[in-house]
Amino acid sequence: MQTVTRLCPRSAVAAPVCVAQAVMAKCFAPCLLRSRPFHNSAAAAFPRPTCSLLADVVPIYGQGPPPSPPIAAEADDGKTTRTTEPVENDLVRKAEERSIRIARRRAQAERTTGTGSKRFWKAASVVEADGHLEVRLDARPLRHPATKQVIQLPSSKKMLAHGLAAEWEQLTSVRQAAQGHRMPLMSLVCRALDLEAELAAGTDIQPMRTALIESTLRYLDTDSLLCWAPPDDGSALHGMNDRAATRNVPGHGEVTLRQLQERTAGPILAYLSAHVWPGVVVEPVLGGDDQASLLFPKAHPPETRAAVRAWLEALNGWDLAGVERATLAGKSMVVATCFVVGWSPTASKTAAARAKESGSALSVQEAYAATNMETAFQTAQWGEVEDTHDVEREDMRRHFGSVVLLVS
Repeated sequence: MQTVTRLCPRSAVAAPVCVAQAVMAKCFAPCLLRSRPFHNSAAAAFPRPTCSLLADVVPIYGQGPPPSPPIAAEADDGKTTRTTEPVENDLVRKAEERSIRIARRRAQAERTTGTGSKRFWKAASVVEADGHLEVRLDARPLRHPATKQVIQLPSSKKMLAHGLAAEWEQLTSVRQAAQGHRMPLMSLVCRALDLEAELAAGTDIQPMRTALIESTLRYLDTDSLLCWAPPDDGSALHGMNDRAATRNVPGHGEVTLRQLQERTAGPILAYLSAHVWPGVVVEPVLGGDDQASLLFPKAHPPETRAAVRAWLEALNGWDLAGVERATLAGKSMVVATCFVVGWSPTASKTAAARAKESGSALSVQEAYAATNMETAFQTAQWGEVEDTHDVEREDMRRHFGSVVLLVS
């Protein structure tokens, strides 16, 4: 008679489970090993397969404040019993906590956007006092943020005064006045006043003007108007020029990048050589006929730098601040010089008069186009990037427009 093997109930139940786990591990282990991990380290992507594929259940913890403790209440028979908090009190507590969270988030958003404290003035206006123009916030005169002196503008700059008042009128809080991107005219006027005060002091050492002139002259050797593409014939350097690379640029038709640069820079350079820097011939620093200027920009002759430096040193504070702002906006000192001379009556009287007679003064749109030829050439083929090219265009036009109000 065959002996009957008896199994423990626990073993009888656990045996099929272990067999099933072994079969699943044998079937799914190659899939796990062949699968591509999402982690940088392949060894740490998946755990080593084991016989136990059952996941451990993680306890779920609730979010939010803990429940209120029970409170003592008296029954009708006078005995004390323990009951829970009424529903009305719980709703009131949740509403208070929600209002506190909303107020905290609102305060954080106000600190981030700068709209926390409201402005203390109701209206900004322009008044004339002692032969000067002043911008007043209600009855308070506008003051320099560093020197705390009242900002006084020349009586001839009425457009600048009203533009400055409109800039303060558009602010919604005091914190926005400390944000430079919201106050282009305020920062430009303070810069011009500082340069004028240093010039009026009459000292031989003028560190602010000297540093400004030195930093502006650095843009002359890498001027965006003077950095040209290789010649169209392609004989100077093979492989860097494509004759078929033409674009239909608005206002110029089908042109190459080199033709667009020559057409844009030609009238500006001729005007400066004839009226602003007489006898000075400004040549491109990149893209010349020699192979050396195709890769590395070449420096201007000492005579050219001396003439440009002498012209900058003769400017007053308003025109010098305008040249600096226009140079920083378009990365071109040549375009900034032609732009300021065309709008300022004091930068070069003969040049300004001839510019107004011949209509050769650059407009804001023309100054922007002269400093963004490469961008216009590429967007004519591939289009503009939303929230990038359009924002940059408006920002540069705003800077050039502030220079017009400053120097005109």
